[in-house]
Amino acid sequence: MMTLDERLHAMAALLPEGEQARFTAPLAEGESIDSRLVEAARALAKTEGLMCLTPGEFSRALVQQAARLAMPATKPPAADGKPEDDIATRFAAITDPRAQTAFWRSLTAEQRAAILETK
Repeated sequence: MMTLDERLHAMAALLPEGEQARFTAPLAEGESIDSRLVEAARALAKTEGLMCLTPGEFSRALVQQAARLAMPATKPPAADGKPEDDIATRFAAITDPRAQTAFWRSLTAEQRAAILETK
């Protein structure tokens, strides 16, 4: 049976070279081999393209998803040939930050640039 130290070194060997030093260094004061092993497993999962969130990251992602689902869908501004100043005025008239974000995301790159140029 492998010890925790052996498991940590085996996991660290699978990580990219830049990440290995962080897990093979001596333990800091108050740091346990268990916590370092968990962090190595999380780092290995991320290098493999898996999503591995800490409890705090998970909570933030959950709140962001709930906010996206609660926000009513908005239609992108019509490209009907109206001047870009009209879009900047419409954007400035929105006071709710979530609605501003939704409106901003619905714009094309050119429309965003036009709004930024008017400021």
